[in-house]
Amino acid sequence: MAVEKRVSKKQAISDQQLRQIQQAAESIDYGAIHLVFQDGVLVQIDRSEKIRVL
Repeated sequence: MAVEKRVSKKQAISDQQLRQIQQAAESIDYGAIHLVFQDGVLVQIDRSEKIRVL
């Protein structure tokens, strides 16, 4: 008899995280946003911004 496993898969990116990514994208002039996933779930948002001096 096979045992059925129920795996509750979490949402990869929550609505709140999407808002945080959007805020980061709107507030950055030059730079990058790096998303870190663990087991298919977003666990970290890194933002690095470049400041150009002329």
